[in-house]
Amino acid sequence: MLFVLAAGIFSFIRATPALSGDVAGGAHTAGTVAGTGRDADRSGAQTAGELVGAVVANELTDREQLLKWICVIEKRAGKETLTEEQVETRDGPLYRLLAIDGAALNLEQRQQDDARIGRLIKDPSPLQKLKQAQNDDEVKLQKLLSLMPNAFLYDYDGVEENLVRVKFRPNPGYNPSSYEERVIHNLAGTILIDAERKRMAKVAGQLVNRVEFGYGLLGRIDSGSVELGRIEIGPLQWKTAFINIHISGRVALFKTLSKDQYERRSDFRAV
Repeated sequence: MLFVLAAGIFSFIRATPALSGDVAGGAHTAGTVAGTGRDADRSGAQTAGELVGAVVANELTDREQLLKWICVIEKRAGKETLTEEQVETRDGPLYRLLAIDGAALNLEQRQQDDARIGRLIKDPSPLQKLKQAQNDDEVKLQKLLSLMPNAFLYDYDGVEENLVRVKFRPNPGYNPSSYEERVIHNLAGTILIDAERKRMAKVAGQLVNRVEFGYGLLGRIDSGSVELGRIEIGPLQWKTAFINIHISGRVALFKTLSKDQYERRSDFRAV
């Protein structure tokens, strides 16, 4: 969950250089954190917080894998729905447009897309620039993912099909140390966990408080929500198959900014 929503937050915060970096004077700094939520009725058993901690450890290990993948992505772009085939390369992600609103490309559209791919093959610098930005985000994403066991309180909330449902809410004893952490820390929702494999299968969360930067003078995030689904694509390999993110707010005093992302991913194959 965190690494998907955080990607949207990073792009939102990049809209104004004043929001980059750690929280400035007068804001919270990292400190001693309180324990994660515990289910009193499960004395002696694994608590919900401990289960989430095991899930996070597996997610972090999975992100260290060096395998690259091809997949089909269906996403919304403005009023259009685009279908793409994306391959992870050493220079960065490269995609081929397959269809627009379910219709295969006509000859002119195919020629234009082939020409775009040809330019990237001859000069991969745009891909490399994107990859560098993703690598920079990856460092932040891993940090944000690692804070999950401490940033939230967790409670068991039943079973859905063969998945354990866990509720999460902000831990009041946790003090964020960056703007990204402040946004993440204001989420609440549910996580569906494959308890046998200790993996995250589904997440739904929403921002419970407006987050201001510099007392609202630098910007603010008014609302935010995230839904995602994860699937197992191979031994110990899980990928995000569904993403639905919405973030809205303002940069400085006047510029309205929003981030929307809707994607479905399928047909994963190792390169």
